[in-house]
Amino acid sequence: MVDLLSLDEPKSVEEICEEYNLKKATVYRWLKEFKTETGAFKDESILAYEKEIKALKKQLKDAQEERDNLKKGSKHLLRERQIRYEFIKRNSKTYVVEKMCKCMEVSVNSYYNWLRTKDKLKPKSKTSFYKKRIQQVWEASRKTYGSIRIQKQQEREGVILHRSYVAYLMKQLKIKSIHPKKFRVNTTDSNHHFPITKNILNRNFDSTELGEKWVSDITYIQIAGKWNYVTTILDLADRKIVAWTLSDDMTTENTVYKTWLKAIQIRQITLNHVFHSDRGVQYASNKMKNLFTSNLKITQSMSRKGNCWDNAVAESFFKTLKYECTNRYVFKSRLFAHKIIENYINWYNYERLHSSIGYLTPAEMELKIRMKKYKKVA
Repeated sequence: MVDLLSLDEPKSVEEICEEYNLKKATVYRWLKEFKTETGAFKDESILAYEKEIKALKKQLKDAQEERDNLKKGSKHLLRERQIRYEFIKRNSKTYVVEKMCKCMEVSVNSYYNWLRTKDKLKPKSKTSFYKKRIQQVWEASRKTYGSIRIQKQQEREGVILHRSYVAYLMKQLKIKSIHPKKFRVNTTDSNHHFPITKNILNRNFDSTELGEKWVSDITYIQIAGKWNYVTTILDLADRKIVAWTLSDDMTTENTVYKTWLKAIQIRQITLNHVFHSDRGVQYASNKMKNLFTSNLKITQSMSRKGNCWDNAVAESFFKTLKYECTNRYVFKSRLFAHKIIENYINWYNYERLHSSIGYLTPAEMELKIRMKKYKKVA
């Protein structure tokens, strides 16, 4: 073929194709192969083999680059996107940008867009906004919220963040929730001769109707070196503190009786009302027994002996009250103590998110229940 083209009067490619019934592309390929270093034609099998070798070498090179990228950049994979971009920029003269983007799990277009705009003046980053808002929510929670409640508050504001990311930003901000100290509240005097009622509630802490199930308990705080007592009544439907009192003694009159009178002025009870408490002398006293038995709407319920879990919701509130509020102060007067506890309970009822009611506030849960009842009536 080459000889035909090398004659004194060489034949044209068109003439050769016509004479030997060949395609132009085939002739031109043969000529190209002849001009290689070997100066000889190669058959199809050799060509295919060389193409395969070339492809394998490319794959090997790509794999080595990806390995090197991952080895150097693995610590950046869980970092913010901007940190990954910085890594790619630093190594752009060593590795192919497209391959680094693949390893760092970012798009090539996003990287080049960042590279083009990174030096321009622009508003604060989303991360700065998240940090600022997390700090604000934490402070508004009296520095009590952890990552879960802060995340839930952010969701309410339309900002969707993973809890672990919130925890990561809180760590950067050096803020954390207040952890409860271990303590055992024991103000129950069950060593008395008054009759004890059955555990009607039986740990059924669920309720869908306001005024149906109330739980009550008494705890102590120190004021000016002396013990004072906080009594609360909590509605299980919305977890709201319906009423509370602060007294300097543990008499029935100044604790549960006074708190009960305040509660029924604030909220009506249902026809099947259950009032649950521990077996303390204040709740078992004749005064309270007569009060409850004289009203057919009310069924009194008491925890089993030595079983604090039977009144877990009421005791849980006091645990929360202690570590989120009273343990953070030294009370020198009842007036100051009353003001601090009142402010806290108002915040607890109207702002604090509660996990047991789907991270709503008691006030929101109360409204939800009332609206549901109104729709049924309508």
